[in-house]
Amino acid sequence: TAREQTGDDFWLMLDCWMSLDLDYAVRLAHAAREYNLKWLEECLPPDDYWGYGELRRRMPSTMLLATGEHEATRWGFRLLLDHKCADILQPDVGWCGGITELLKISALADAHGALLAPHGSSVYSYHFVITRHNSPFTEFLMMAPAADQIVPMFHPLLLDEPIPVDGRIRLSDAPGFGVRLNPVCRKERFRAPS
Repeated sequence: TAREQTGDDFWLMLDCWMSLDLDYAVRLAHAAREYNLKWLEECLPPDDYWGYGELRRRMPSTMLLATGEHEATRWGFRLLLDHKCADILQPDVGWCGGITELLKISALADAHGALLAPHGSSVYSYHFVITRHNSPFTEFLMMAPAADQIVPMFHPLLLDEPIPVDGRIRLSDAPGFGVRLNPVCRKERFRAPS
């Protein structure tokens, strides 16, 4: 099992990508208890606030529940918090209205005792995470098709995008987010077909 390969001190999380119903998610949470999962993620459809609240109540108390990557407004995150849907919120800075809105969502989460683990928006989330006490880690999306090398999320469009080394990401102190547009990338490559 993955737990045998990693040892007990390594966090294992399971992303269900909105594919379960409430009863199955509860059964899965209890069946996975022996593997000491840190959290279950996105088990139910994104707007099932009542289902998430019930799942949170019925799953093992040693396991956290994460959701919110498909939530787009601070009002939606407020509903997640009001219904006690999650221990960890996962806003995506590119979908929730940018850094300013992400800061507001973070303040809401902090007021409710919830953590934030921003959904994979790369360097734009990294700068946020290092400034927040309720966001103890960040997501790194592996973009290499064969997973045989570390390729950052916006490669080749951005240059200087940081990659993890030994589980840590060092951020640049260059202006903005510390990345540059790659002048070699032609805009035609990224244009949607007409």
